[in-house]
Amino acid sequence: MPSIATVAEELRAQPLGGEVVLDASALTAPDLSVVQLLLSLRAEARSQGGDVRLSAPAGEALTALLHRGGFTDAMSPDDNAFWFHGVPLQ
Repeated sequence: MPSIATVAEELRAQPLGGEVVLDASALTAPDLSVVQLLLSLRAEARSQGGDVRLSAPAGEALTALLHRGGFTDAMSPDDNAFWFHGVPLQ
């Protein structure tokens, strides 16, 4: 990922009124800006009647980041479905 700003611009140019499926499987060293972008896209899509989802459950690097950032501490079932496709966290 060359720059989160570039990716953000490209994603925000997509219509968010329908379903947007993102492939995050190649992320090897994500930072909190990735999580912020994904959460922002989900919120924006919901406000437009759409949905954003991941094509596969969060990989190892993204899962570790979510743990470090405290996002998994009180995760709602909806958030678990987004990040982990409903698979219970260990």
